[in-house]
Amino acid sequence: MNDKSVNFLKKCIEYYSPSGHEKEYSEFLAEFLRIHGFKVYFDNVGNLIAEKGVGTPIILFSSHMDTIPGELPVIEKEGKIYGRGAVDCKPSLAAMVYAISHYDFTQENTGKLIFAGIVREEDSLIGIKELIKSEIKPDYAIFGEPTTINQICIGYKGRLSIQYKINTEIGHVACSWLYYNAIEIGLKIWEIIKKSCKELSEEYEINDSKKKYFNQIITNLTVLSGGKLTNCVPFECIMNVDIRFPPLITSKEILKIIRQNIRIYRETIVINEGKEIQIEEEIQSQVEGFEVKKDEPIIGALRWAIFKTLNKKPILIKKTGTTFINTIGIHYNIPSITFGSGDPRLEHSDNEFIEIEEYLYSIEIYQKFINKLYGIHKK
Repeated sequence: MNDKSVNFLKKCIEYYSPSGHEKEYSEFLAEFLRIHGFKVYFDNVGNLIAEKGVGTPIILFSSHMDTIPGELPVIEKEGKIYGRGAVDCKPSLAAMVYAISHYDFTQENTGKLIFAGIVREEDSLIGIKELIKSEIKPDYAIFGEPTTINQICIGYKGRLSIQYKINTEIGHVACSWLYYNAIEIGLKIWEIIKKSCKELSEEYEINDSKKKYFNQIITNLTVLSGGKLTNCVPFECIMNVDIRFPPLITSKEILKIIRQNIRIYRETIVINEGKEIQIEEEIQSQVEGFEVKKDEPIIGALRWAIFKTLNKKPILIKKTGTTFINTIGIHYNIPSITFGSGDPRLEHSDNEFIEIEEYLYSIEIYQKFINKLYGIHKK
């Protein structure tokens, strides 16, 4: 099995599949799954969906098929495979596909397996948005992404990405005191956002600097641009803010306090000084935080599978990022986790590589996990 499964992984990595160019790679995966008895189809945006088995529970295996741009040579040496996607996240996807393709559905404890290969995770997210429109109704979901072989991710932070457009009156810098500087207004809004999130943190008693980053609201000013002429007061500014927040807080609560404080600030200027400023808000991403309870069967099954394979106690982790598991877990209201081989620190780098041994272990872990979860569920 080792040679076949390693060759399968190498072929996956050899397909250069940056966002928007996953077609050849997805067709290769589709044919492999068809050969192994899966019903395969593509949805409207190119997501690959494969199904096999009957009854319940229904386990959704999912990963994304695209990579960041930048083709790299595929090289195998010293027990490693290098190449674009060799961490993020073709080993996870290949191990999932290989494991489910060789699962024995004649066993006593079985159900239905669904695999979803998702497009455009690295850019537009249209793949995951289309997937949750489908009629599939899983009972559990596992997402393939590098966590390292003995770690299971059970929680992700939520994300708010907000763009602000500020417009004021144009004027000469020689009499700048008569005008409002749009860039300075933007910076003032940024201070309001930070203060608002701090107040919310204090309300939830999560402002302690000793708290782990997962439990904190993290704010970042990511884009700030404005001004066109060196002798004019800037009359327009575009600002982007990224806010990551824990599952115990909702994006609605964050937006409420931010909007309230910005409104007060703007109205103070208009009322006290009689000067009009325009502040437009555009929500570019709004994803809630998600965390799975530690006693869920899906976690127990995967912990057992990892221990039986590695003879090592697995570690439960939470990430400060946001991923498809947030969307899948919240939309379907099901226990959802992330697991996959590879070092996450190598993602998006030109030194991506996967330890072949770790990849082979992950196949074995996925296979044991399926059987164990079906057994737990039947009981």
